[in-house]
Amino acid sequence: MAATDIYGLPVSTTHVPFSGVAGTMAANGPGLQMSAMRNLLMARMLTLPCPIMLGGGLCAPFHAIF
Repeated sequence: MAATDIYGLPVSTTHVPFSGVAGTMAANGPGLQMSAMRNLLMARMLTLPCPIMLGGGLCAPFHAIF
């Protein structure tokens, strides 16, 4: 995250909470919890495909109606 600040690179809104949670887990006690990391990664991977499929699935019926 420091590189994005130094070089002014764009950052997705999901990068910030993901990095914050991962950084907090790494800094505290036992370290990264793989179950939490897996859930975060799954949410990150499904962020784009789900709205695309939902939009495509709704577009055809509404296009036929209107």
